Amino acid sequence: MSAESPTTVEPTWNDPNECPFCGAALADPGAGFVDHVAENPVCDRGFETWRDRVAGDMGGEWSG
Repeated sequence: MSAESPTTVEPTWNDPNECPFCGAALADPGAGFVDHVAENPVCDRGFETWRDRVAGDMGGEWSG
């Protein structure tokens, strides 16, 4: 996993089987991503930063 700050690295959402923040292989694209983020503080911060950035682009409430 990269030691870079997730706020300076743009996530790459190219492969649902890889973490877009560090590139690690995920057990599965759904629950595997949630588990990975919960176990990796850098990816968790990256996900929260990304979510904050796109929250205004989503119509209605964020369910994720």
